[in-house]
Amino acid sequence: MFLVGEGARMWAKSKGVASDDIVEGADAWLVTETARNQWRRYRAMLDDAKAITNSTASVEAQSRDLPKLNEGGTQPYPPKTLEENGIADTVGVICVDSKGHIASGASSGGIALKVSGRVGLAAMYGSGCWASSRSPSGDPFNVGCCVSGAGEYLMKGFAARECCVSSVLSDDGPVNACLRVLQSVNERSAGFLLVEADASATGVGISEKLKAVEIVAAYTSSSFGIGYFGSSMDRPKLSILRSTRLQNQDGGGQFAARINLDVEKL
Repeated sequence: MFLVGEGARMWAKSKGVASDDIVEGADAWLVTETARNQWRRYRAMLDDAKAITNSTASVEAQSRDLPKLNEGGTQPYPPKTLEENGIADTVGVICVDSKGHIASGASSGGIALKVSGRVGLAAMYGSGCWASSRSPSGDPFNVGCCVSGAGEYLMKGFAARECCVSSVLSDDGPVNACLRVLQSVNERSAGFLLVEADASATGVGISEKLKAVEIVAAYTSSSFGIGYFGSSMDRPKLSILRSTRLQNQDGGGQFAARINLDVEKL
């Protein structure tokens, strides 16, 4: 069962989980002043666009309907704060321990002016993130995935889960597996991050030990940031991937790196 909005509040109150005071307090601290200013700004822009689109008057009449400009030619939208100038996008994290166990998580930047009660990609089962220690046949296979993009497209096919399953079944590597899933959702601005952990037991009765990690990215967005950090590293390794026209024609950009832990430390 997945409840959101007023239905979730009523259920929580009926179970004694949340009182009216708790709900009011949550409304106060869940909506920051930065988010409120951003909402007002985009709402004003949307209202202006609707006014122009719905106007059936002449060009002169339409010009009178436009919002008055301030001195210097700027429209009186709520000002941007310093925080609003930063990118608020999806952040996905995939963690691997010394035995190859994998955990995935995602936090979405959300969509401005979204429909009330909308549940985004990051919170949807099998869509924003996924991790598994077994293949569909039950064999050991440690893989995790995080997904970014337009949730309405990616949620239809459980993108993160499908990417992991495709990687398990693929004969031509995890990169091509991710690209196939990416192309199947037909989303022009999306990205997949996938990690496979190669862990095996060194002997009978001996626990598994992580031998290698393969990091894979497939994306159709103009850029895609990735990085990794290990317990024995002094600082993380980061990279911003940029798509090219040729990559877009071939179905998207890609990145792959295998880190052999028998040779180098993570």
